[in-house]
Amino acid sequence: MATIKREPDAGTSIPNGRSGGSNVTVPTELNDIERLIYTTVAEYQDGLPVTDLVPKIPSLSQEDILENVNALSKKSLLEFQMIGIATYVRIIELKDYQKTSSLDSDSKLIYNWIRDSGSEGIWTKDLKKHTNLHINVVNRVLKALEHKQLVKSVKHVKWPTRRIYMLYDVTPSSEVTGGAWYTDQELDTDFIETLAVTCYKYIYSRSFPRDKSIIYRAGYDHYPSAAEVKRFIQEKRISSVELTIQDINCLLDLLVHDDMIEKLMPFGMSMEEMDDDEDSKGDSIEWVYKVIDRTIISPVATKTPIDALSEVPCGTCPVFKFCTEDGPISPFNCQYYQKWLDF
Repeated sequence: MATIKREPDAGTSIPNGRSGGSNVTVPTELNDIERLIYTTVAEYQDGLPVTDLVPKIPSLSQEDILENVNALSKKSLLEFQMIGIATYVRIIELKDYQKTSSLDSDSKLIYNWIRDSGSEGIWTKDLKKHTNLHINVVNRVLKALEHKQLVKSVKHVKWPTRRIYMLYDVTPSSEVTGGAWYTDQELDTDFIETLAVTCYKYIYSRSFPRDKSIIYRAGYDHYPSAAEVKRFIQEKRISSVELTIQDINCLLDLLVHDDMIEKLMPFGMSMEEMDDDEDSKGDSIEWVYKVIDRTIISPVATKTPIDALSEVPCGTCPVFKFCTEDGPISPFNCQYYQKWLDF
């Protein structure tokens, strides 16, 4: 065997690049070569191609590296993953190793797929497809993993009949739970309506002067943005649920579709500047909002069919991602879509 430089004592934590300088604990039972390989691979969050291990550890021969990589794999401290046509090797951190060290091969295979699914979770049918295990084996393993509190099943708001699995201590993403607008996988219409009314009242207070004999000048630049509406809701503690700026934009889009408020370009920004900004940063414009003054709307419709075609409600619908034929929202019961068709 080749002579190598001794690494830190087993059981110590070494810095690595997996998550911005966090530490990874080296298992105590590793020999010098296994520890060197383990710590080298630990520096790469997404894993390291097996072929790159030789130049990364020039003090070891290719035979020594492959032999000890296989030994680490058998100890469930390294795992292989195919990315394209290349075989990558990635460490299994000690906290995960301790959870799965007593599992059989089928259980480890299913656990790893569930772990890699993150906060999105994975469907039982996809587990069967990826693992090539019989559905009875998959169900048996999942039941055992749930009993050990290693994984949990959650309901997906878009597919309520599917069983989605993720690690026990992982918080489901908003794609799974529906975000702030869903309670127990049910659309909370009362909560949405309450917040929409609150947004409308706040924007109304910023849209018109208290003295009705006064009107704001054309260059008035104090209409509220989505960030200001969010701050108002937080300060007044109207919602016990933490709302993101995307949640507030959904509420404001709802009011726009209902023709209660209008979305305005920030004062002083030209169309050319807007186009340049969108090209470079995407949808980064901080739009402002104003309540539509019903006293100055002509009884004759001002929009043309061309305008209507360019404003299909699906494009900015706040619940578009949940709109499916058999979902909680569908084209068959969409009031905005029907209103647009009847225009």
